[in-house]
Amino acid sequence: MNNALDRREESGPGGRLDQVVFRWDGNQGRSSTGMAAVAHSCSAERAESLRRELGPLLWVPGPGPAPRASSVRVSSRAVGTVLLQRWPTLDRGGRPSTACHAVFGGADTLTPLHCLGLGGNAWSDRAVAETAAGGLPTLDGARLRATAAERLRKMFDGLPVVKEPLTVVTAEWLRDPSRRLSLLAEEHDLPGWPRRNAAPLLYLGLLSVFGDWFGTEWSYATYDTADTHPLRLTCVPEWSSQAAGARSLARIRLRPPVEKDIETAAAKEMVEYVLDRPGAAPGVPHLTGELLSGARLPRQERREALRRMLNARHTSAPAPAREEDRYAREDRENDRYATESRQEDRYARQDRQARHDQERRRLQEELLVHQRVDAAQSARLAARLRDLRDDPLLTLLCADGLPWASRDLVLAELADEGRQRSRDEATAHALCTEVLRHNLYFRPGRSGADGPSVPEMRERAAELFSWAVAPLVRDPHRAPDLRPLFNIVLKDGRGTGMEWLRRILVAPPGGRAPDLPPQLWQQVVTDLLAHPVSVTAPGPAPAPAHVPPAAVPAPAPAHAPAPATPPMPLPVSYTPATAPPHRTAPVPKPSVRPSPVPAGPEQEKPILPSGFLYGPWFAPVIGVLVVAVVIGLVIIVTR
Repeated sequence: MNNALDRREESGPGGRLDQVVFRWDGNQGRSSTGMAAVAHSCSAERAESLRRELGPLLWVPGPGPAPRASSVRVSSRAVGTVLLQRWPTLDRGGRPSTACHAVFGGADTLTPLHCLGLGGNAWSDRAVAETAAGGLPTLDGARLRATAAERLRKMFDGLPVVKEPLTVVTAEWLRDPSRRLSLLAEEHDLPGWPRRNAAPLLYLGLLSVFGDWFGTEWSYATYDTADTHPLRLTCVPEWSSQAAGARSLARIRLRPPVEKDIETAAAKEMVEYVLDRPGAAPGVPHLTGELLSGARLPRQERREALRRMLNARHTSAPAPAREEDRYAREDRENDRYATESRQEDRYARQDRQARHDQERRRLQEELLVHQRVDAAQSARLAARLRDLRDDPLLTLLCADGLPWASRDLVLAELADEGRQRSRDEATAHALCTEVLRHNLYFRPGRSGADGPSVPEMRERAAELFSWAVAPLVRDPHRAPDLRPLFNIVLKDGRGTGMEWLRRILVAPPGGRAPDLPPQLWQQVVTDLLAHPVSVTAPGPAPAPAHVPPAAVPAPAPAHAPAPATPPMPLPVSYTPATAPPHRTAPVPKPSVRPSPVPAGPEQEKPILPSGFLYGPWFAPVIGVLVVAVVIGLVIIVTR
């Protein structure tokens, strides 16, 4: 009951927010050293969970440029939005370190706009972050919102200082809205940097231009020495080679380009609009109409829409000179009404978002205790999941402790064909990563107490692989790393693992084999050749009694081509669409020793017969095997 009350208070207008202080604190009885939750208003378990989830974001690493005070806004799977204030400090050994102060709670307080107003010492204090220990009080959400509003009024007045870098970054996001941006902030590009960090002003301008146009969460760091964190915006004093080449990251110098393009022209007008209307609700009217969904358009279509928008705004006839003052007054009135309308829309969106967040939290709580046997509840939960977008579904899928029944419901909704067709690339890759992080949720030969049977797990794993992983295995920029997954199966060495591999590669759902890269096929085949395993035989297959167990083919006549023994069956095989021409005559297959008791359907039988490794025909068999595998690989690669 107390937890439910706390959640209601957090989302209400006078809600309380939790705070945690993280510092480098040795091991202190823990199994590992590093940043620790040394003071907190929430439970110690929740603070520790947050520490594990946020990880490297809690501190600014060296060597290199000196760390400076900075703010970070990031989403957490466990607690929602988190605002971090990081202070440079020294650890107990006198080495450079970071003291990090975190606050999390009400969605109506930690909005992107409020978080920008709460930077620096607006709510945190370096001395507190360096010395706090033990219990902390919760923070008053209403007071934080009032502080943010007061500071934002001053920040809006300072926006003209960052006009040029704001135009540069706006144009870059109009070119590719999906990319994360790493901004190289230098003294002549970002005034006062790094002594006076103007990054919050720049971010405020970007939020004023774009609002919620991207349809994704705003995450940022106002200063860092690395740009490898998965944040939408980061300002760094220099670039390293660590994240170079990452497709999702664009590294931008805050200098106007020599040649202007349509995105630069559009960005200039949008920035002028924002500077003329300080304090207006986020989101310029330029990005409405056909550009309302412009963040999801192909680049050329977006460019044409931007061009049409600019032409439409420029072709408006100017008012006669004698009526200019009257129209100016009317424009001011319209702007005032438009501003009030946008503010009302913003409050309505915030209310809707708060309701959605509450519903998602309630849904997650129900999913965490759901059981397979409750079919009626399964139907109700499935209906509620259909109302969610992919992002919150993925958040639910990532929840710790989700039982099999609930995970199946979330996966079934994510597998919807309509969702698959409309899913953006970033979400598809995030889903694939989550699937592989849990080894497809189906470890070969294992299941939870409430999980399905082993054969059912194999079928579900095959389906999950076919729609969540297989379509991305040839992505030239971000192909998933499947080597650990296949290594688990190949090293398993049991019939269950081999059957799983067969359902994934040889007999997949829909009959379409995944287009694995050649290196991965090579890994699979090499391991199978090096480590023969046993598979579950489908039923007894007694050999003819008149053939001795150790029989070998008789030598062929001198005038005939040398016969080749047909290749032995592999645990996973590929049959090419067009078989290669036969160059040798077949000979009778060597038989295995008949079993006195017929094998049952679940009895395991060895793939390689007794005496195979020592027979005089071992080398020809291996030769034919390798040739067959290579031909199969070539056909797959060139398909």
